[in-house]
Amino acid sequence: MRAVVQHGTGGPEVLEVADRPEPTRKPGEVLVRTEAIGVPFYETQLRSGLIPAGPAPAVFGHEAAGIVVEADDETLLGRRVVTMSFTGGAYAEVVAASQYTLVPDTVTPEQAVAAAVPASVALALMHTADVEAGETVLVEAVSGAIGGYLARLAERRGARVVATAGKGKADIDHHDPDWRQKVPEGVDVVFESIGGPRAAELLAKLAPHGRILAYGLLSGEFPTFPVAGLIARGITLIGFGGPDAYGKRVAAVRAEALGLVADGTLTPVLDRTYALADVAAAHARVESREGVGKVVLIP
Repeated sequence: MRAVVQHGTGGPEVLEVADRPEPTRKPGEVLVRTEAIGVPFYETQLRSGLIPAGPAPAVFGHEAAGIVVEADDETLLGRRVVTMSFTGGAYAEVVAASQYTLVPDTVTPEQAVAAAVPASVALALMHTADVEAGETVLVEAVSGAIGGYLARLAERRGARVVATAGKGKADIDHHDPDWRQKVPEGVDVVFESIGGPRAAELLAKLAPHGRILAYGLLSGEFPTFPVAGLIARGITLIGFGGPDAYGKRVAAVRAEALGLVADGTLTPVLDRTYALADVAAAHARVESREGVGKVVLIP
């Protein structure tokens, strides 16, 4: 099979298409012939070495949708699923996965891979934040996959959304170093995905007893908040990440998220599709942050 192999850390050029043996599934896993593969921003950080990854060379990638060709349960054969792997292997024509979710018949593989992870992350974040009608919500990086779904889900609950993005894609341009000063006061919930030491400036913008959910680090740095500032305003800070969040809470709502896509509540946003051989261009596109929505590889 053709697969994308990561040779060390660095720029997009460390990803190369090569022939590799098809994976052998373990009991409980399904073997999937992929139709669409997601390219999320965090994978560019794994590839560059900003986030620690496993040993190389290895088949890269974590999110894919496709048709089940082998399974313990024969009723799964021929069904479309979306898969999530924490150990890589998704940038390939065939992937073995233990974590998978059935895709509704009306959802295409591109839509499935565009929505399955980011929409379920957004849904799990919304459940964790317990956003209520009438509240004001700050969504950072709204032009990204997760941020876009967060904004739509918050509006669906009757919340007021204040959004940031780069290059004129939202009212607040977070490329401006002082963008946090433009956030209105009285924010009830902050979905923090940019990070960095200046995240603490948002404390002055929060309503008493507001909530901060820290789930990303687009800046490459974790957000920093002084404990004294949290205590003084009664702010709740929730870290959202790791196996508990992504392996349990996010996985638990993936079918719900795909159902919202199927019934038209959520519309997946696709930026561009690339052939598997053009993986370097796909990564460059994601790193440019010029697009809106999901970049997808077609094997």
